[in-house]
Amino acid sequence: MPDRRSQDEKGKTMVIEDTSDRKRMGRAIASVLALGLAVTLADAAAAASTCSDCHGMPPIDAAYRNITTGGFKGSHQTHQPATAAAAACAVCHTGSGAYAMDHMNGTIEMATNLNASPQAAVYSKGVFFNQTSNPVMGTCSNVNCHFEKVTPVWSSGPLTVPAGCSSCHGLPPADGSHPSATAGSGKRHGDYYGTGTASCVKCHPDHSVAAKPFAHASSAGNRGLILRFTAAPNTAGTYSKTANLNYPNYLPSQTTAANRNGSCTAMYCHSDGNGGAAKTTAVWGGTLPADCSGCHGGNASSAGPIATGLHAQHVNAAAVLGTNYACAVCHNGVVGTANDRLVTTLSGHVNGTRTVSFSGGGTWNATARTCASTVCHASGKATAPQPPAPAWTGAAMGCNGCHGTSNPLGTPDYANGGSAAALANSHAKHVAAAADCALCHVNTTTTGTAIKAGATVHTNGVIDVNLNTANARVGGTATWTAGSKTCANVYCHGATLTGGTAKSPVWGATLTGCGTCHGFPPATSVHTGKVATDCIGCHPHVNASGTGFTDAAKHINGAMDASGGHAVPYYTHLTPAPTTAQCSGCHANASATAPYPAGSAPNYTAPDCRSCHVVKSPYGVSDCSSCHGTAGATGVNRGRPTGSTFPNIAGQHGKGDHRVACSSCHGTYGTGRTDGTHGPGNRAPSTVSTRATKVNVTLPTWNPTTRTCGNVCSYNHGSKTWY
Repeated sequence: MPDRRSQDEKGKTMVIEDTSDRKRMGRAIASVLALGLAVTLADAAAAASTCSDCHGMPPIDAAYRNITTGGFKGSHQTHQPATAAAAACAVCHTGSGAYAMDHMNGTIEMATNLNASPQAAVYSKGVFFNQTSNPVMGTCSNVNCHFEKVTPVWSSGPLTVPAGCSSCHGLPPADGSHPSATAGSGKRHGDYYGTGTASCVKCHPDHSVAAKPFAHASSAGNRGLILRFTAAPNTAGTYSKTANLNYPNYLPSQTTAANRNGSCTAMYCHSDGNGGAAKTTAVWGGTLPADCSGCHGGNASSAGPIATGLHAQHVNAAAVLGTNYACAVCHNGVVGTANDRLVTTLSGHVNGTRTVSFSGGGTWNATARTCASTVCHASGKATAPQPPAPAWTGAAMGCNGCHGTSNPLGTPDYANGGSAAALANSHAKHVAAAADCALCHVNTTTTGTAIKAGATVHTNGVIDVNLNTANARVGGTATWTAGSKTCANVYCHGATLTGGTAKSPVWGATLTGCGTCHGFPPATSVHTGKVATDCIGCHPHVNASGTGFTDAAKHINGAMDASGGHAVPYYTHLTPAPTTAQCSGCHANASATAPYPAGSAPNYTAPDCRSCHVVKSPYGVSDCSSCHGTAGATGVNRGRPTGSTFPNIAGQHGKGDHRVACSSCHGTYGTGRTDGTHGPGNRAPSTVSTRATKVNVTLPTWNPTTRTCGNVCSYNHGSKTWY
């Protein structure tokens, strides 16, 4: 057989001659190799004394099995702290804290419940599988550190912020009131804080700035869910269901959303904005009113008008202001003028600052909490001296808080600039009582102490003069011309009187003497030849000199205050009777034939002539014919009752045989009375009980109860009633 040769380490050739030699050589080589392996393993065992000697600790993540660094496929670095101990691996590899060399058996062993999760959390490849140089990686499910969601594939690489947040709970989480960009309970949070990681820090620590942003997930089981309200705009706050923040209660499998959701209190973002509680408690996952009424209240038409500070006096006081102010008047920009229950500038709301901006102009001093140069707290004229800046914490104001600070009525008190001037001011001459304001500003106020309900002409930046033509002190045809600042046809400047040199006065002008409104004396017959000192004779409210008043309330009051000429009412039917000229000086009216006044029901207060003088004027009449009978009647028919109502009831007066002198049946009543028992001295209609004295029938057979005459004449009427 041919021999086979080999060469030893010295270069000599050995000759293997037969099969036995080859077997013996093989056994020798095997022995040498076994010895060498034993030595090598012994050396390796001596060198590999820690986990780091093989794969790093925590194990090094690599894209492949790197024998230089010890790295291999995995995500260990992101799941363990930088200085992890062997026991830390036990959350996924049971018993790893006691691993010895025997764990290098080519098999990877997994815990039957990863991280001791409350749900059975498993790795998709099972609890043990062979180690290979190019493994196919799996996923975890139900594991607590990923909020019980299926994880990304192991070795997918480190999670990044913000994309990685969705691997566990979504960014933002879709439950409760977590921020939403579209709809739901969290829409408002999304509007104000966005839906990124910046919104998370409003209630949670900012994990995005941590060295390992997702370490809060890998610490699951070691701590509860951290909830805090220390980020702006909040500085504090409480959550009602703190027990649900403990581990494992916050996990989806442990508490349903309905039971997990508590309420937030004592925090700025859900408050009245003034340090108090919100009107509606915010419940996580719940809903709040769509407008402002859930926190601090809204405008007057909202379900809950705002009431903090002096808000109520501005937005919900129509009885005083006429119309309520819109929120945008003082918070322009934060809310819109078209809809003051809708926030239009989110950055100016719930930001820890009271954003005050006046839609009509003005300034706000946040330190002193006062406003200035605003339309709503001004004197009414931009060039006039302005009132002191009102304080938000100040007392309630009356009219004199703005218009006339020197008097209780609020009568504008700036110096008169003169006729028709920019600062013309005649208020002092026109206002004696609060109600006087309504004479010229009837669309603004009817009382002078409050603005008219529904009025829109107050604090509107315009001087609105609207004369109250329904008031006798103004007159039905009165007018105001704003351009020339002139009034015309006004009762208070003599529209119903004769004479007068300035019956259309200009605002701010100085008027002197009685003759500016009416003649001095008036051009009527009863005033002919009169002088100033005579006025007091008929007008006792005028002073003795006739140039002023002892009772100004009776001047320009819509009534003719004259009582010095005769008694009122004119009871006695003086003889001779008054002439038309004598009466018409005071009692002129639209009827040329009857210039005498009528009282008003039911009392017919003086002067009241017409309730008795129903037939004609009493001027020049000394008999019964102005109250009884028919106008124009003569002879025995003059003064004979012909009507059906008091004081002209016909009865049986029209019978032919009764056409005799009145005195035939009525004694002295038929010739007129001056003792006050008939006529104007006793003006009420007759009744059965008063008829005997009122009608004064002097016939001896007259029965006032049955109204019968009895057997008084040849016809013997018997029981025939008179009426």
